[in-house]
Amino acid sequence: MHRMFALLTTLCIVLVAAAPLSAAPCTPLVLSSVTIREETLGFTVDAEYPVLCVPEANRTIRDWVGFCLFDFKKLDPEHDLSDFPHKYSLHMHYAVWPSQGHRFVSVKLSVAVYTGGAHSNHWPKTWVFDRENGHVIELGDVFTDLESGLNTVSRLVRPPLVSALGDMYLEDMLQPGIEPMEDNFRNFIFTEDGMTFFFMPYQVAPFAAGEQIVTIPYENIDNLFNAETRHALGRE
Repeated sequence: MHRMFALLTTLCIVLVAAAPLSAAPCTPLVLSSVTIREETLGFTVDAEYPVLCVPEANRTIRDWVGFCLFDFKKLDPEHDLSDFPHKYSLHMHYAVWPSQGHRFVSVKLSVAVYTGGAHSNHWPKTWVFDRENGHVIELGDVFTDLESGLNTVSRLVRPPLVSALGDMYLEDMLQPGIEPMEDNFRNFIFTEDGMTFFFMPYQVAPFAAGEQIVTIPYENIDNLFNAETRHALGRE
């Protein structure tokens, strides 16, 4: 009996040792999408977000969209065009990118909300998820030293922004929007080509300039990444 128990124990140890340290990233990356369309006398909602193969990521996205819709509707729930003759609206669409190395998946929601005034307000919302566990990857999880990373990113995004803005370049708008603070660079993703940052209207330029997007090639920032990030991106 003792001998059989010892054999079973040894077998279990061998099996555990032979098991992979981490599961392969799930596939397919995008399983489906959720569409929300509502229309009343006073407002219109047209929103769509992805359903990924990562359950924890789906809960994060779903909850954020739910709160966004709740905040939009509670602004003026009795709006019926009597005081303002235009419907309020919320529009939302998504994009999804696998990272180099395919360990991370990035999701961007583009949101446009109109509640009066000259135009809608637009902003991006991004997440980077670890496909193995659904954890959200923040900038502090990516760089070996967050302060050094932010200083370098701030310096690298300036030239392409100045070039892209052309006549709409205003230093007193650009500089505050790219100060090396985490909040200025919170909307980022990983793609096959590099690390991309999104700047919402008014962040770095007048509204008419629209959203600004800068991709920094991996070879320009590899030295900023910690060992785990380099491994996840296949850039060891």
